Amino acid sequence: MNALNQKILIELMHNSRTPNTQIAKKVQSSREVVDYRIKQLIKKNIIRGFITEINTEKLGFLNSSLFLSIKSKAEEKLIKYIQECDFASWSSEFSGVWNYGIEIYGKNYLEIDENFQKIYKEFKEDIIDHRLSIHKTKESFFEKFLEIKKTFTTKKEIDYKIDSKDKTILQELAKNSKTDILKITKKIKLTAPATAKRIRKLEKSNYIKKYSIFVDPQDLGLIHYSIFIKNKNIDDKEKLKAHLKEHEKISFLLEYVGDPFIEFGIITKKPYELRQILQEIEESFPDNRITEVFMIQKEILSLGPPKCVFE
Repeated sequence: MNALNQKILIELMHNSRTPNTQIAKKVQSSREVVDYRIKQLIKKNIIRGFITEINTEKLGFLNSSLFLSIKSKAEEKLIKYIQECDFASWSSEFSGVWNYGIEIYGKNYLEIDENFQKIYKEFKEDIIDHRLSIHKTKESFFEKFLEIKKTFTTKKEIDYKIDSKDKTILQELAKNSKTDILKITKKIKLTAPATAKRIRKLEKSNYIKKYSIFVDPQDLGLIHYSIFIKNKNIDDKEKLKAHLKEHEKISFLLEYVGDPFIEFGIITKKPYELRQILQEIEESFPDNRITEVFMIQKEILSLGPPKCVFE
C-alpha cells in the first residue's frame, strides 16, 4: 500500500473524527490531498465505514453470538432477514464448522432468546446446527490490520445520565463517526456548542468508547480466522488472555458467560502462518486446546450496535 495512504489509515484508525486538516499536518500533506486520498480509499472499499464504538452495556443491553450452519438454498433469504431486523449487529459468512455468525442484542437473557427464536422459527426447516452464546467480555484490536501496536489505557469515567437527545447523538455517530456536528444539531434542535458539550460528556462517561474505521482485512491482502480455544486450567486463563492481547496477529478476544472457551481472531498473509501461530499458542499454554477454526469471509452487517439499543 502507498505510504501516505497507510499513514492516513493509521490516523483514522486512532480517531476517525479527527478533522482532515489535522490529519494533513500529522502526515505532512495538504488537506486537499488527504480529502482525495480518503475518498479513493472509500471508493476502493479499503475503508468500509467510519465507526463509533458504543458502550451498549451502559445503554442496558447484552450481546450474544449466534453461530449457524444452514442449507445453501436459504442463505439469500437469511442475509436479507438479518439486514432488515433491528436486533442484529455485526454478521459475516464463514467457511468451516459454521456458515454464518450473527451478533444478537437484547435487554436481558430472555429478550436475546426471544430474538433468537424469531430467527429459528423463520428458518427452522433449513438450520442444520446452531449455537447461541452470551458475551461476557469483548475487545477488538483491529489496529493490527495495519500493523499498529495496540496500546492499553484506562481513563477515569464521569457520571452522566443520558436522555433522548444523547441517544440521538449516539445513533447518528454510530452510523458514521465523521457525521458533521451541524447535521446532529438539526436532529436534536440544540446549538453546535451545546451539542459538542454533550458529545464530550458521552466520551468522558464512556458511552462512546472510541472512534475508528472498519477496514476489511481481505482488501489488505489478509486472511481473517476465528479460533476457539478450550481453557482447561482456570489459573492460566488470565495469562492466556494477556498473551493473546499482546500478540501482533490477534485481532479480537471474546469470552462467553459460563463457557470454558475463549474466541479470538487471527490475521495472516498466508494460510501456513495460521498453523505456526496456533502451534506457538498451544506450546506456550499446553493446558489449553484448540477446538474450532473457521475463516471469516464476506461481511453482511458492519460493526456497530443495532437500532434497538437506541429506542
